[in-house]
Amino acid sequence: MSAIAARPSSTHKGYLLGGLVWFAVPFSLATSLGLGALALDLPITAAEAAKGLVPPATATALMGKPGSVLLLTMLFMAVTSAGSAELVAVSSLFTYDIYRTYVNPGASGKQILLVSRAVILAFGCCMGVLAVVLNLVGVSLGWMYLAMGVVVGSAVIPIALLLLWSKANAFGAMLGTISGCVLGVIVWLTVAKVQYGRVNLDTTGRNAPMLAGNLVSILVGGAVHCVCSLVSPQNYDWESCRRITTVESVTAEDDDELQEAKLVHAKRWIVKWGLVFTVVIVVLWPALSVPAGRFSLGYFTLWAAIAIAWGTVGSTT
Repeated sequence: MSAIAARPSSTHKGYLLGGLVWFAVPFSLATSLGLGALALDLPITAAEAAKGLVPPATATALMGKPGSVLLLTMLFMAVTSAGSAELVAVSSLFTYDIYRTYVNPGASGKQILLVSRAVILAFGCCMGVLAVVLNLVGVSLGWMYLAMGVVVGSAVIPIALLLLWSKANAFGAMLGTISGCVLGVIVWLTVAKVQYGRVNLDTTGRNAPMLAGNLVSILVGGAVHCVCSLVSPQNYDWESCRRITTVESVTAEDDDELQEAKLVHAKRWIVKWGLVFTVVIVVLWPALSVPAGRFSLGYFTLWAAIAIAWGTVGSTT
């Protein structure tokens, strides 16, 4: 929704910069608060760490009550921001892609607003109930974050190619998403069973099963979609998107920023730099850290300095 509301001239650069700034949050917090807990030798159990309680423990130990208040404020802002975006996204998908497309194509703006609010209320209640259930059964935040990759990772490459590749095949995208998810879950549980002898929350949350499941999910989803698209290219020309009608009969003046040449330039820019940063952060950085093995004092100092600099720049951007 933010991308739709933003100006075309700033969207592509803003999103790439936003991604780099966002990465500073988990990177800097994990480095500072995690190492702070170790340095202070705080009595944090593995179960408490899995529940994400290391940051508040460190902040409270360092700053007392103000530290816990500051962290709670930051957490509240993050939850409300992410939660509101999720609610609006689900509401928009249901309202426009289901209700207005199949149920009531001639819906007025008032009807769409009513349906949108009803979906937000219903989905918000479902999110709350699901959170309570997951907490009761003992699912930790770390387990949930990693398991999400196994379940939804298969859709990452198909969605990206649907936006960037004219030959992308719709059936291939659906087949890749479903098959990648199924195979990812199978491999995830199989590795947990083979390596640890049983399948439960503890074994499925360990590194090897999660890594195997995530890799199979995202790679199979992308491979299946690419094969289907090459065998039967759809050659989509985006004309159906240009014919989408607005809810109200209000038209805006032609914007110079919407010229196709400028949009193509923006696409090439974001693809180029997106790939560059992905390779650097996901491939080169981890690969260069492998030979280091156990960090020396110099390498650790460099790591901490990068975290501090990245977090400082991100907080002031």
